[in-house]
Amino acid sequence: MRIVLLLVSLFGITSPNKFVSFRSNQTYLRGTNYIPLLNGTRHALFEPSLYSTWKIEDELTQMKIYGYNYVRVFLSCPYLYSGFGLSSPGISINYTKNLVDFLLRASNHQISVMLTGDFNPLNYQSIINSYPLPANVTGINLIVFHRGQIAAKAQFFQDLLSQIRLLSQIAFENIFAIDIFNEISISVHCQPFSLTNGFVSFEDILYDMSKGIDRQQLLDIAGNIWMDSIVKAIKFISSNISVTASLFSPNAVGHDGFDGVEIRPVGADDRYPLRSASLIKGLADYTDLHVYASNNVQKELEGAALSREKPILMGETGAYTGDFPNASIAALAIKKVIIDSFNYRFNGWGIWTWNSVDQIPRFWTLTEQNNTINKVLSPSFWPIG
Repeated sequence: MRIVLLLVSLFGITSPNKFVSFRSNQTYLRGTNYIPLLNGTRHALFEPSLYSTWKIEDELTQMKIYGYNYVRVFLSCPYLYSGFGLSSPGISINYTKNLVDFLLRASNHQISVMLTGDFNPLNYQSIINSYPLPANVTGINLIVFHRGQIAAKAQFFQDLLSQIRLLSQIAFENIFAIDIFNEISISVHCQPFSLTNGFVSFEDILYDMSKGIDRQQLLDIAGNIWMDSIVKAIKFISSNISVTASLFSPNAVGHDGFDGVEIRPVGADDRYPLRSASLIKGLADYTDLHVYASNNVQKELEGAALSREKPILMGETGAYTGDFPNASIAALAIKKVIIDSFNYRFNGWGIWTWNSVDQIPRFWTLTEQNNTINKVLSPSFWPIG
């Protein structure tokens, strides 16, 4: 059937080299997640001892043939987590040269790159420690609430981008977007959200932890401070890079929409995402919502409470092998997710994954079974627009 899209896309091809951005109306973002792994679980694309072993040129060539205009990659690897072998903040050239090489290779194929971050490198701990711990915040929730975590993340991206630009302006300009923290969320089992009564003070405002509206407002305020601080740091280096943090729907982890950060039972998924509609009222440039093929897709899309004030990307969509017996069935299921997203005016999609057949848990890849899913979902076989 002919697909009629309700809105003109808010991003497209703008530069002389025809790389994608979020700033024109010429095309949709069609991408893939390229995630070479160590032992099936740890990102390792830019690991210095492994980088030369990946068949990067071959993979980018195939991505171009199948019509993809961007690729999403993860910055994390064991070398990064361990602090690059450094005792103070900074980025090792052994790491950055691999990233620059990838950016240049992608540029040669007219494929733009989205960089994705998560936890801070160990050598940025001194920045974190220079700030006091916030009261009534524990565990993973410190990532969003701790000013030291924010400052370290901001400095890391400034250091990384500055070094990339120093090594190659062409590589630097091929970064079209940064996902500052993959699927950012808090834990309802950690403070402050494990507290169900009493008051918590944050930024000189008291929040009643027995009231859902206060709990959500607390997370919104903290999330926007976190996001806006890091966006400002990145924009100081480059105003052209679009910045956000990817999310999942609260309905993907057992909540019924944004329910006031409700407590979950012991043993249940304790994650609760930041709220996109709040983040884009701040400095986030776009929404990136991850939605996978399942019987819960419509609830996830509706429960995400998406705002159309800024572009909406589905940076991850895919199919778990345990739910779909073969690649052909998986391809049609993913296609349905994408079609369902048209009603919410998504501007682009990134398929999970390109070729990581060793991933644990296992998801169908674009290239396996003789490119079965590529032959259904790739832009060359299924143009959208």
